[in-house]
Amino acid sequence: MKKITLLLVLSLLSNTLTAQKSKSTKLGQTTLDELKMTVYDKDSTATAVVLYEHANRYPDRENDEIPRTDYYFRIKILDKSSFDLANITVNLYKKQKIENISAITYNITEKGTMNTTYLSDKDIFTTKERDTWTVKKFTLPNIKEGSIIEYKYSVLSPYLGINDWYFQSDIPKVKSEFDASILGNYTYNIRIIGYLKLDKDEPSVDKKCVIIDGLGEGACAIYSYGMNNIPAFKEEDYMLSKKNYISRISFDLKSNTGYDGVTTDLTTTWKKADKALQSHFFNNQTSKKSFFKKYIPEEILTTENTLERAKKVYRFISNHFTWNDNYWTNEDAKVKNAFQEKTGDVGEINISLYNSLKAANIDANLVVLSTRNNGVPTKLFPVIYDYNYVIVQAVIDGKYYYLDATEKYIPFGQVPVRTLNGEARVINYKDKSFWVTLKPKNQSAINISAKLTLDEEGAFLGYLRIRRDGYFASKQRKKISLKSEENYLEDFEAKNENIEIEDYKVKNLDALDKSLEEDFTIRLEMNESLGNKIRINPFLFNRIKQNPFQLKDRYYPVDFGYSRRDNYYLTLEIPTDYKIIKLPKDKAISLPNNGGNFIVKTIQKGNNINILTRLNIAKKYYSVNDYYALKEFYKQIIISESDYIILEKK
Repeated sequence: MKKITLLLVLSLLSNTLTAQKSKSTKLGQTTLDELKMTVYDKDSTATAVVLYEHANRYPDRENDEIPRTDYYFRIKILDKSSFDLANITVNLYKKQKIENISAITYNITEKGTMNTTYLSDKDIFTTKERDTWTVKKFTLPNIKEGSIIEYKYSVLSPYLGINDWYFQSDIPKVKSEFDASILGNYTYNIRIIGYLKLDKDEPSVDKKCVIIDGLGEGACAIYSYGMNNIPAFKEEDYMLSKKNYISRISFDLKSNTGYDGVTTDLTTTWKKADKALQSHFFNNQTSKKSFFKKYIPEEILTTENTLERAKKVYRFISNHFTWNDNYWTNEDAKVKNAFQEKTGDVGEINISLYNSLKAANIDANLVVLSTRNNGVPTKLFPVIYDYNYVIVQAVIDGKYYYLDATEKYIPFGQVPVRTLNGEARVINYKDKSFWVTLKPKNQSAINISAKLTLDEEGAFLGYLRIRRDGYFASKQRKKISLKSEENYLEDFEAKNENIEIEDYKVKNLDALDKSLEEDFTIRLEMNESLGNKIRINPFLFNRIKQNPFQLKDRYYPVDFGYSRRDNYYLTLEIPTDYKIIKLPKDKAISLPNNGGNFIVKTIQKGNNINILTRLNIAKKYYSVNDYYALKEFYKQIIISESDYIILEKK
């Protein structure tokens, strides 16, 4: 949630009109027609549908004018797979309180009448999670296919942060509304996020919202937003966090005007934000170079070449630590303890790297960012709580290197895919901080070559070589290193049916700056015998079998993270007592605007068959307008790679 402390002395308020409170929705809105619904006509695949949901925020007269939000939800359960929607969880931060929990389950009887089951107070549970969070849970009773659940509750929050209201979710909605009455001396930056348009947007001003003793009447800004017939948000491959695209409204506190008429700008500047990052978010852990200097081996510190010295420091830290899979928590970083325990989160590891580079007299800066699964933060104004990750920028001979020591299998200067999420903020304490777009250091590619000979038993024998670069190499290095060779090869055979590995060698496993190469001696059993004929799909490795793009309409862009190339070259030697009946068809297709291409080329020379395929995804980002072309592109690839060679014995 957004944690901004309430600044107004609310006890000055003595009276509030009840107009805004009356907007809150009450229970008992379910109709018999809604109960009889068996399919949602606008989405026949929906397993549930929100019939109506509403949030109403206003100063609560009965609780010293603390902001109160009344929530109401009415949901139709169409299939048992959505029974979990009856499990309600409300997270409460510190001084937040919840009141007036009420819930009803509606079912239709055999006689076609409405049956109601009410939530019992004994079925409402409270748990404590850490010192800062309390969780309230309840489950609506008597849930069946066809049930309607209706529930409401109110949250009192002495904070001015307003949680985002999500009009869209993973199930469709008939109607969703958000109302707010905000005291006029507070100003918010309001952002409408997502591709759907509002059906209701009715801002207004209530000049008699409150009466303040000794000051007279006070105004409130009234906001009323709504959407109707909202489709479910459907996630698909190659997308950033759905927070970037799902339709919602977001409030960020901008300023406060006191009773003396003085306005305080609560939207901090980046200069102030940078300072806050140093003192609070980095927990004053950025000045520990003397500690790390004691532990870095002397041969590293005395390396004359600056770039080589930086590489050795980076490798020392990345090998020393084991990442605990936690991101930067923005608090409680303790690099000394983490170093001694040899484990830590992203912040502890990379701030340790930063201090170590400084100890080795290498110019370095910290870089904050939001990961691909966390959403792209706004640049309009600093919202430093949006950042969940920190890496290091090393400056060597005027060149920038971006480093992340949480990953042991990526080369110096490469950052993990999870960090490729638009622009990151370089925190430069000596000079002005600035934005930078993180990019892959190396091209990512897979090159597969195989040479196989058909023997008298109808099996193909020969060798297979797979060379990987960039992110493909890093991913494979990790996979190989975390398993024994025996288990790794067993998994390879399980994934590639009909293949037996007779010998295996790997090159450059630890040489991270070089291509990773794997050499296999293999035997491929042919189990598709058609009498005196043999049918073989020659696209034996890295074949695309399923289209990653399945949606009828996709309203958000395709983001691969990085460009990529797949090359495949196969040579089949066929004995002279076989006749080649059929070969795969040649194909060449391209994406618009130089977005990429795919080719299949088959060449027959006597009884030798050579097949070449190349897939080039030339861009990391494709707009919504490119979606249908990408969808068709992959469809044609699947068709091509489903083709066969047919051999007939003479």
